[in-house]
Amino acid sequence: MKQMIAFLLAVLPTLMIGCTAKDVIRTDSTGNPPAYTQITQEEARRMINREDGHVVVDVRRQDEYDSGHIPGAILIPNEEIETAPPPALPDKTQTILIYCRSGRRSKEAAQKLAEMGYTNVYEFGGIITWEGEITPPKLEDEMENTAVLEFHSFDGGGPSFTAVLEDSSIVAVEKTVEYSKPNHAELDGAGFTVTFTFSGRKAGKTGLVIEERSPIAGNYDRTYAVTVSDDMHVMVEALGVLDLDVSAELVEPVPVLAIMIEDQVFFADFEDNASAEALIEQLSGEPLSLELHDYGGFEKVGDLPWELPGCDESITTVPGDIILYQGKQITIYYGENTWELTRLARIPDVTKEYLLRFLGAGNISVRIWVEWRA
Repeated sequence: MKQMIAFLLAVLPTLMIGCTAKDVIRTDSTGNPPAYTQITQEEARRMINREDGHVVVDVRRQDEYDSGHIPGAILIPNEEIETAPPPALPDKTQTILIYCRSGRRSKEAAQKLAEMGYTNVYEFGGIITWEGEITPPKLEDEMENTAVLEFHSFDGGGPSFTAVLEDSSIVAVEKTVEYSKPNHAELDGAGFTVTFTFSGRKAGKTGLVIEERSPIAGNYDRTYAVTVSDDMHVMVEALGVLDLDVSAELVEPVPVLAIMIEDQVFFADFEDNASAEALIEQLSGEPLSLELHDYGGFEKVGDLPWELPGCDESITTVPGDIILYQGKQITIYYGENTWELTRLARIPDVTKEYLLRFLGAGNISVRIWVEWRA
């Protein structure tokens, strides 16, 4: 009996540690020490309820944040987390709890913060499975009537930024510069942020070019479309980047097929056939939204609102092929299939595994449109 008691006393601490730590999943795919900590949402709720100086970070877009977020969460979109520490997170030892919509962007943001030296980063998935409190969506009249673009630079050769509007009667722009350190005048190469704030003047749409100029970092024209709605809400959409340092003869722009799945955009090169030409013509206006479903374990397929001419030939598909089937269905292939088909376009250099990260299982919504590139 004494031997049994001694055994239980020896193993009990190990059993207790295993029970209390099961919610915490260390994340690393290389075998190296983990860069950030992935936790369950139950553990996240417990940590949020503590008074320990933590911060909750929502890394979705502004419109997603406005549609409802965890109370107290601050917004730092994943796309804005690059290589410089975000100004909203000055303390690299602070406990940071990160979430997004489904868990993909939060993992990317957590990894980037960890690589910057943040030591207490916890990722807990997406708000779509959150069972705790969520703030109600903003009412339409509470939404922002401004849009913002931010760019980072540094003294001593970093790029300057200038906003050039095609039609300034539609939107006004205000430029501000903010240094990341208060003693920037004493520093070499001090970093700063250039912010352009756009306010609507009247409903309409205009082009915008951000001229980026630097003696050491390159020269670019960044093109955008700025839209002001009837209720004066402003939206800025990125169109492309022109490298001004590439000396070449004037090149005729070519169309590419843009495919948006959630917040990921893929670009596919069109085939040279009558079917692709007809699709380009049909997509010359607004983007087209489609519902796609799985078929055969190798493709996502959906119905087009119009019929395209077919150019069928016997082909074996590869991941990334955009296929026209029977004139009225469009498919995104993530596997192989040999059949009489019309290839419309192809996403280059993409694998089945990478595509399935975004296509997932079941039905999905996608948007497609045509972009013209030099």
